[in-house]
Amino acid sequence: MSRTFDVFEGRFGDAPTRGVRFLVGAEFLGPLLASPLRDRLARVARLPHVVGPVVAHPDVTAKPFGFPAGVALTTASGWLYPLSAPDMGCGYLVVDSGITIDPDGHDTAKLAAAYDAMTSRIGVDSPERPDVSVDVRAVLTAGLSAVGPPRTFDAAKAGAEENNSWPADVTLLDAGFIDAALRRSLGSAAGHFLACYVVQRPLLPSAPPAGRIVVVVHVGAAPIRDHLNRRGVFLELAEEAVRRGISTERDAADGLFGVDLETERGRALLGAAMAARNFGYANRQLVADRVVAALAEALPACVVAPAVQLRHVDHTAFERTEGGIRSRRGLQPVHADRPLFVTGGEHTHAYLCATGGNPAIGDGVCCHGAPVRDTPTVPPSVWDRPDLDVPPATLRGWVAAMVANTRFDEERFWTDVANLEGVVGQLAALDLAQPAARLRQLMNYRETGL
Repeated sequence: MSRTFDVFEGRFGDAPTRGVRFLVGAEFLGPLLASPLRDRLARVARLPHVVGPVVAHPDVTAKPFGFPAGVALTTASGWLYPLSAPDMGCGYLVVDSGITIDPDGHDTAKLAAAYDAMTSRIGVDSPERPDVSVDVRAVLTAGLSAVGPPRTFDAAKAGAEENNSWPADVTLLDAGFIDAALRRSLGSAAGHFLACYVVQRPLLPSAPPAGRIVVVVHVGAAPIRDHLNRRGVFLELAEEAVRRGISTERDAADGLFGVDLETERGRALLGAAMAARNFGYANRQLVADRVVAALAEALPACVVAPAVQLRHVDHTAFERTEGGIRSRRGLQPVHADRPLFVTGGEHTHAYLCATGGNPAIGDGVCCHGAPVRDTPTVPPSVWDRPDLDVPPATLRGWVAAMVANTRFDEERFWTDVANLEGVVGQLAALDLAQPAARLRQLMNYRETGL
């Protein structure tokens, strides 16, 4: 192991370019290397056609199938590992709603009414949810340009960061699925969640003021991912990889199978990923429009400023780079003029962050959340952070006042808090990102239907 600041590099085998760069502090490196994550990362680094080191970010998390989250890797041009970015199009849209409330003594009845109005407009099975009068095929091929600008907030200053490297292709999507199920899911939070936060404490002058409601839409193209799974597309690709000697049976069984992009099937898969990305960007805007409208109608006296988009980005993608094709899972690009959003758990606080002085340390990307992993003990340093001047009782009290459709788990909550604070602390120590505002959660709607 060699150390540069808080970056640790582990080499596996004799190849000088093979290995993993760990963007973690020393206190987190030991538990990570003692976990099954170490072996999975080593396997990923050794896969055929992976070039350069795999980069593991502070929220790196093992997944039950395929590649860990919080990881970026580069493959040689012409080769792809489909499950290194399995949910193409998934990302965040962050809106400063222009609505300001008392962050501690707000009207819970009005917020509950806003929540009901919000979920009735975006719930998959809600009978009140209106259909979107746009051509879903145009959305798949053209993305946001097919739906036009948002109606309830200004997106001009921080437009969406659409950046498809290849044209979209719908060959792998059944016509009936596109014209019925996929069209119907537009404008819904299908497969993901919607959260509304209030700025509990600004930490930098650039942050929205205290009491401002910040809307975070975290959706993508989960229906497309599940449609491909139901059709057996990934199973067929895994079997083909084994037949052609591209991947071993063991790697294919664990989701670590490669695809030759010179084949018709490989090109169709990449095109489907681009279509999913287009769909995710368009759907996030449609959902955000409906949520901001519901909030403004429920809290008209609290609207004090125009609503503006702060960030619109995906965090799971395949992208063309100088060295080949980069796959990033759970990582958002760093942008000097747009805030990073770092989420916690379903019932915890979150952070808006500003780009730090050392964005290159993460190769231009940054993690988007806390790891979904167990933390045996809460490090005492969690409560010593200067920006977390909130006692545990207050954090727990916030949960009692929020509206959510998911069950509260006390143990999971404190694990999520510790993980979030640990990740944000590491980002600050790396100078990759600095906390700009602490966000207290008001509402969280998790949608399980597709």
